[in-house]
Amino acid sequence: MNKEIKYIGFYDIAETKNNRVATIAATNKMDYICTAINRAGFDVHLISPSWFGISDSKAKYASQTTLQLSPKKRITFCPSYNTKSKWGLYIKIIFTLIWLFFWLLFNVRRDEKILVYHVQWLSLPIRWAKKIKGFKLILEVEEIYGQVWKNKALLQKWEQKLIKDADYFIAVSDVLAEILGERVKAIIYGNYSLPDFQANFIKTDTINVIYAGSIDHTKGGAYNAVKCANLLPENYKIHICGFGDADSILELEQEIMKVNAEQSREACLFHGLIPDNQFSDFLHSCQIAINPQQDGENMTTLFPSKIIKYLAHNLRVVSTRIKSIDKSSIAPLISFSENDQPEAIVKTILDLDINSKYNSREILRKLDIKFITLIQKLLENE
Repeated sequence: MNKEIKYIGFYDIAETKNNRVATIAATNKMDYICTAINRAGFDVHLISPSWFGISDSKAKYASQTTLQLSPKKRITFCPSYNTKSKWGLYIKIIFTLIWLFFWLLFNVRRDEKILVYHVQWLSLPIRWAKKIKGFKLILEVEEIYGQVWKNKALLQKWEQKLIKDADYFIAVSDVLAEILGERVKAIIYGNYSLPDFQANFIKTDTINVIYAGSIDHTKGGAYNAVKCANLLPENYKIHICGFGDADSILELEQEIMKVNAEQSREACLFHGLIPDNQFSDFLHSCQIAINPQQDGENMTTLFPSKIIKYLAHNLRVVSTRIKSIDKSSIAPLISFSENDQPEAIVKTILDLDINSKYNSREILRKLDIKFITLIQKLLENE
């Protein structure tokens, strides 16, 4: 029987239909890491402290449940219940964190290596259980949230303490790895899995440009993409896929309507959140992907995992010169704009020769092999 690695993070599967708190980007990243751990010779036990969100979920309550997802991968969900009130949500969060603390006390051994997807909320139960049980904490850090988002001071304090108490790190970027120091044992930009290759199967005179990701003003990429649509020639069309709160999406849709009216054509389309099993086909219908997020110090450490998704589908990628991308192994594949203004991004798009020979997938194969080697070394007994 293979050694089993416990992997803690906010994770959900569609089959539960419980609307647990989880993001598609995080789930996709965790799925790849689980696969990498399996390929390195270990089984995986996912521990999901994802509580029910505020919703009309069909399930009113779910007890602690363990499901076998594959021969080498299982998951344990925390107990949770449905609520529609703000205070009920806070109580539910506290209940979940207490559950995780005791789960760790009863199920983890001293010096066992535990992998945790970095989330500020998990700081207290993870750190308290670590002090009592003495396990080794491998913290997967996607971003330092306090540097990007306007979080409460208490959450920022919890985040810093969790980072301080980690024994090892898996970092999302080379820039973040430099900050975290010698405890970083691996760097992973995103999901290196490669889909079956297809040439762009929708053959039209239109050059399809894709932006996928969050719709918010902190990163600003979706709104910048709409502005680019207003500057591109008629044979270009920008497609926006993603998620955000209702107000942000409404604002985006209004901006798209204005641009399309000004252009007297469908220069930009918003597709909402496309299911992952359909998104791959959608990417194969595009020629160019853009990452037009606003530049700034708060963006220097995080790495947009969607760029790896674009490269896996052999798309040309145009991005603002975000430091984490510029200092990465995939930088030679990226066409950087002079700045984050729409005019500069459009100029870079138009300078691309999309008919030239190009293969962005080979570097991902190499990164995949490297990551599996590093994760195997990290998880082996010292």
